Amino acid sequence: MLDPLHTLLAIALELPEDFFVNLHQYKSKSEDHLRYMKYGKFSEQEQDTLAKGDGLWSYGHTDLGTLTLLFRQPVAALQIKDHKTGDWKWAKPLDGSLTVNTCDALSFLTGNYIKSTVHRVGCDFTLIDDVIDEQVSLPPRDQRHVDRLGLLYFARPQNDLKLNTIDSPVLKREGYTQNEFERGGHPVPTMGGQQRYSS
Repeated sequence: MLDPLHTLLAIALELPEDFFVNLHQYKSKSEDHLRYMKYGKFSEQEQDTLAKGDGLWSYGHTDLGTLTLLFRQPVAALQIKDHKTGDWKWAKPLDGSLTVNTCDALSFLTGNYIKSTVHRVGCDFTLIDDVIDEQVSLPPRDQRHVDRLGLLYFARPQNDLKLNTIDSPVLKREGYTQNEFERGGHPVPTMGGQQRYSS
């Protein structure tokens, strides 16, 4: 499933089609991993406490690798931050689909042309006629008894990959030729080194 996504990225950036696929070879050491996440249902008292607070199970964050694949049940909980406005938007689950987040390594490799998806897990919503209403707190009554489950695959390039901005015709045309490390004159870490900084 990742190879076609990596191939599309390479084509979009006018790179050889196997460019990103070659950075994610299973024979090379990397920190790819699969994670099962469970956000447990809350008692009525816990729901009251959440409703009085910020209603979040996790705060805004990005993931470390290139792409994260999220296989989830059809229960809304994921929010994505709009890079332009700073607003949080609900990522409604669609039948037969998966969610793909872009991550930090991909952002570094593209000089921030492709931005990391800032996301969080919230519970302060309700569905009215399949439309998410952000003004109403807590899941709908028929979903309050449901644990939120997710299966996530974190794709990370090989550990020895130096996270320099890649040489892409698209990035050059658009002016994305340096990432944060390069612009600041800082040593550019390897993927394995970046993981140590993030811990």
